[in-house]
Amino acid sequence: MNQDSNKVSKEYLYINGTKQGLIIETTDENLPVLLVVHGGPGYPLYPIVRANNVQLHRLFTVCYWDQRGTGMSYTSDKKGLTVDQLVNDTIEVSNYLIQRFSKEKVYLMGHSWGTIIGSKAVSIRPELFQAYIGVGQIGSQSASEKETYNFISEKVKASENEKWISEINSVNYSETYYIDRKYFTIVDKYRNKFGSGFLREGYPNSQGLKDVFGTRQYSFKERINVFRGVGNAYQAFGEKMAKTDLATEISEINTDVYIFQGRHDYLTSHRQALRFYDHLNAPKKNFYTFENSSHTPFIEEQAAFLEKLQNEVLDS
Repeated sequence: MNQDSNKVSKEYLYINGTKQGLIIETTDENLPVLLVVHGGPGYPLYPIVRANNVQLHRLFTVCYWDQRGTGMSYTSDKKGLTVDQLVNDTIEVSNYLIQRFSKEKVYLMGHSWGTIIGSKAVSIRPELFQAYIGVGQIGSQSASEKETYNFISEKVKASENEKWISEINSVNYSETYYIDRKYFTIVDKYRNKFGSGFLREGYPNSQGLKDVFGTRQYSFKERINVFRGVGNAYQAFGEKMAKTDLATEISEINTDVYIFQGRHDYLTSHRQALRFYDHLNAPKKNFYTFENSSHTPFIEEQAAFLEKLQNEVLDS
């Protein structure tokens, strides 16, 4: 299906006192509605979805919402950048979509950081949601990062490359890893080298710039504000994300839950996603492993991802 045949609209609304932006993409407004809660923190998903021609709109009327503080929803007021505020915003956007499309409920898909915001929103107001879909699901982010460092260290040492070994030995995991720039730079380098980052083939900053600046639905200022928002969001949420353990914070979600996880994901590890899933009580829940994916199975194994959504989520 050609992207140009889709209906794509851009909307702004005031959500809990702040102007925020949505991009809605569909082939038919009668389709079930899916709210996408992006990761980052502070990095909208629509530019990446658009650049990779992800076809979620074949199955849903999809709402890509830029969270408070980034892109279309940029604000210089950092006081509103709290987890509770973003959870409340998620609930309000969901209510808006229910009214806008005359639905009883919507589906919610959280990705990465968005699994924290999304799962909390669904656990608080389950009656608004047909199902929760977690992709790149967070369990304990600190434990995930420790797994990542150990995985990378083993790979580097097995390579017997003295330069690599020296480099990885120059940093170490600690509980304050999130404030160590050298640690992040080196670990990210090897995470990408070993096919366990955002995409198995890597996703360099230059590609991120290209994807955002190629998004014609954004104004030039909104494109700039994506990157301004990332910096602000990390300052606001970096420590909170590192210290989050959803497996202990959320024990029950009273709607259906589906976790879609890449086997090779070492941004939010497969083991921690499974731990979250195992600890969770829900009316119905399923966990799907994508054997050839890292953090973005909706890109890396799109056909299988859409097939699972159609047959396991929508038709269940």
